[in-house]
Order: sequence, then structure tokens, then C-alpha cells
Amino acid sequence: MFASRKIDLVVLLLIGFIAFWWRLGALGLIDPDEPFYAQTVREMVQSGDWVTPQIYGEPQFEKPIFYYWLVAGSFKALGETEFAGRMPTAVFATALMLLVWWFGSRVWNPRAGFLAALVMATGLEFCVMSRLMLTDIPLATFIAASVFCYWLAARHEQERDKWMFWHLVWAGFAVLTKGPLGSLVTVMATVAFSFAMKRPLLFRGRGFWWGVVAYAVIVVPWYAAMFAWYPKPFWEEFFIRDNWLRVIRAEHPSNNHIWYYPGLLFLGSLPWMPAVALTVRRAWGRLREDEAAFFQWCWLLTSLVFLTICQSKIPSYAFYLFVPLGLLIGRTLDDLLTRGFATAGERRLVVGCAVFQCALVGLFVALTFVDAAPPTSASWLEGKATSLIKMLRPFQVPIGMVFICLVGSIVFLMLKKHAVWLLASSTASLALLVGALTVALPAVEAESSARPVAQALLEKRRGNEPLLTGKFLARGIIYYTNTDITAPNPGVRVLAKKEQPFWAAHPLPVVVWKKGLREFLKEHPSALCALRKSDWRSFAEEDAFAAQEEFLALGENVVVRAVRPVRPPEPAK
Repeated sequence: MFASRKIDLVVLLLIGFIAFWWRLGALGLIDPDEPFYAQTVREMVQSGDWVTPQIYGEPQFEKPIFYYWLVAGSFKALGETEFAGRMPTAVFATALMLLVWWFGSRVWNPRAGFLAALVMATGLEFCVMSRLMLTDIPLATFIAASVFCYWLAARHEQERDKWMFWHLVWAGFAVLTKGPLGSLVTVMATVAFSFAMKRPLLFRGRGFWWGVVAYAVIVVPWYAAMFAWYPKPFWEEFFIRDNWLRVIRAEHPSNNHIWYYPGLLFLGSLPWMPAVALTVRRAWGRLREDEAAFFQWCWLLTSLVFLTICQSKIPSYAFYLFVPLGLLIGRTLDDLLTRGFATAGERRLVVGCAVFQCALVGLFVALTFVDAAPPTSASWLEGKATSLIKMLRPFQVPIGMVFICLVGSIVFLMLKKHAVWLLASSTASLALLVGALTVALPAVEAESSARPVAQALLEKRRGNEPLLTGKFLARGIIYYTNTDITAPNPGVRVLAKKEQPFWAAHPLPVVVWKKGLREFLKEHPSALCALRKSDWRSFAEEDAFAAQEEFLALGENVVVRAVRPVRPPEPAK
């Protein structure tokens, strides 16, 4: 048994290295979120103020302090690089994978724990996001640790005080990482489980009250300092704008659909979509047969309902839900390897989902061979299709590798080689990652990062020529050009349709769209502009860019030099 556990650990660490660590710093910071965190940490380190997050010379309260401390420590130890910025995320992703393995092994058996960790770590959404500078990965780790400790406290009465203490400690770190959601998730899960099972809550006893003290020690000092130093801005920006308004207002209206998060969990689990379907099928009508699994369902469903009610929806918000989903899938696959399919209907469901999953990836492969001609009409659907084809083109080889893995997995599934099916499936996301970070890396960076655009701006810039950038690229351009935005005449300005284009207000100089650009060019002989192609197309038809000198396309971005229009001489009278 011990030797088997050692093999499981080695395999998981190898998978974690490929999924979370390999070539971690090869890709430039991805817009717009990664440069936001990197710039905030840069200014914290340079100013020596490690208590107040700040960006562009002013305090910003979009997230609490703990994640900034992690990245700041990494910058100080390793230097300001992409690898150093992402290292805390990779550390927590690895820790979360091992935590799921440990918990699943303890609650069920070693194989179930191993499969749960394997499924979670190789799922597409988890694999990709665990390589980015985001608060959501540490948040998921702390939430998982807190929820797991509550379950252990419920199952082991003699150790209840110990586990309740740690339940509150990890909840405190979750709140210090992202705010009230860190505690809300654990409360919803535990209350739902206790109510459904008609059991008393465990919020009592010596361990609980010592945990409350520890929770307060972790959470209160920083929040109290912000309330003392910035009472109105902290309340309005952190609690109202970045928490409450995200519940009642859609930051991205196109995402605000009831099916958004269920679809994300299903599609984001690729290559494990058939296992998701089987897990849901087996849970239907018999949720309470396995209390540990029922507890995970309470966690998953309460958060899923809450996130669906919230109006602002983006993939990172639901990242932590891949933890209970991975555990449930691991339990299902362990039972499948032991007993096989319970009915012919189960087998048909899994095979059908596997074929659907393979066909979906095959469609993407086919699209990479299609010429992305400009839309012939103003059709929204045609424009989206063209954008999708252009986005997929650089991933032709990686997506092809995924397709081959999925075809192989279907063959083994049909041959009833379930263990080999799982092995073939687990390689699919890793194949996509390896391909994207090798043969497709330059194209991926051109599509996703402002680093190539910033390098082009610096190479083509003439002296102190002003730089203009669209709001999507602004954070990355400012970070990679190392612009001091607090200077009296900053070298970078934002070209946007309104004076404050960001969800969180930034103290950035803004040139307001076409009229503003024409006025700006009256004061400056030229400006070097970095824009998304969609913004450039709206400008190309206007006289603001009639005097264009240079044009450089970098993925979905363009670099254009606009010069002051020369008026034709007046006709002689």
C-alpha cells in the first residue's frame, strides 16, 4: 500500500509539473488581469508600502491584500519576471491537487483520491487557469481546506475541536484573499448539508471559539487598517463596487445567462465530459447514499445557484467548483473501475458524450483549416465565426493533438479498457498545453498578451512620441513599457469611447475616441497607437487616421502611427 501511494504521488507531481510549472514564464502576461496584478505589486514593492494595494500611484481596493503579498514576496526573491509572478499560483495549484488527493483517499480510498486529483488537474479550465496570475487559485485552495476540515470535524467527534479551528483559519485566509465570498461559500455548503441531513451545525465548542479568535487575527487587522485610512473609498470600491454591484449588475452582459456556469463546468472539464455526465446520472435520485459525496454536492450546488443568481459572470469566479466536481468524478470513476457500468444506458451515455466531445474538438480542428475572410455583412453571427476561426488558427497543431488523444480514448472505451481510457483522456489537456507552449507560442502570445505590442511600440517610437492604447491593452502596455503614469506628462494615454472606460476607476489620462484623437493630433505631430483590430476598423473609416504612416498587425492587435493631417492649400483667389 505504501509503495502504491508513493507511485501515486510521483505520478501526480509529474502531472502537476507539466500542467502548472513547465514553461511557466514563457508566455507574456495575459491581458487584462495579469498586468493589473503585476503593476499593483510592482508599485507596492517600489513604494515600500506592503499594506495598501495601489496602482498608477493611487490606492485600489479591487482585491484584499494576501495575494499581493504572495506575488510581492516572489518578486523580491526571484526578480520581476513572468515566472516569479505566476509562481504563487503554481504553488497553490500543486497544493490543491495534493489536498484533493489526500482528502479523497481519506474519505473513500486511495484510488478514488488519486482519480479525483487526476481529473481536476487535467481538466481544461483548471489546467489553463492554474498558470495565470489570479486570486482564484489560492482562494480555491483555502475554501477547499476549510470545507474539508468541517467535514472531518463532523465525522470525527473526538477531533472536532482541532478540525473546527483549522476550518476557521483557512476561511480567514480565503477572506483575506478575495473578500466575503471566502466565508460565504463555506457557510452555504455546511448549512445546506446540516439542514438536509437534519444535523446540528458544528459552530460551537472550544475549537470553534479559538478558531473565531484565529479568524479575527487573520482578517481584522488589514480590513480595520483600510477602514481607518480610507473609510469612504474602501467601503464604496471594495464592498459596494467590487462585491455588491457584481451581484446585481452584469460587468459582461453577454455572459449573463442561466446556463453559463453549468456549461462552463461541463465544457471546462474536457476531456472528462463523459465522466461528468456519468457522475450526474448516478447522483440522480440517490444523492444521500454516500454522505461524503452528498457533502460535495451541497458545496457544488449551493455555490452554483449563488453564482448563477449573481449578474456578473466570468470563468474564474467558478474556478473553485472544479474541486467538488473533481472529487465526485473521482468517486464515480473508482466505482466504475470496480463494478463497471451499472446499466446499458450508462454505457451509452458515456460513449455518446465521448463521441460528442471528440466531434466538438474535431470541429475546431476543421475550423483551423478555414480561411478567415472578412465578414461580408454586419451579421453578428458571421463576425463571431470569423473571430473564432482567427483565434483557433494558431492552435491547429495543439488541437489536433487533443483530437488524436480523444479518438484513442474512445477506442479504448469501446474495447472496455476503462483504465486505459482514463489514461488516454488524461493526456488530452496536457497535449494541448504542450503544443500551445511550443509550436504555437508566438501566435498564442500575439493573441493574448500585450508584451509583443509593447515591444513594437518601444522599437518604433520616435523620442518622446506619445503612445495611445485601447482600454483592453492599457494595463499591459503601461506595465511592459514601464511607464510612470503619475508623471506630469505621462507617455501613455488610453484611447476609449468614454472618459472612464474601466469597471474599477483608474487615474489614467484618456483621449475620448475619434473627436478626442483629432484634437490630440492638433497638439502633437504624431502618436503611436496600439489597438484591438475591432477598434481599428471603426477608426479606419474616419479622417482621424487619414494620415496613417505605419501599420503593423500582431494577432488581434495593431500598431498604427497617426500623424497630424495636413490641410490642402487653399485655392488662390
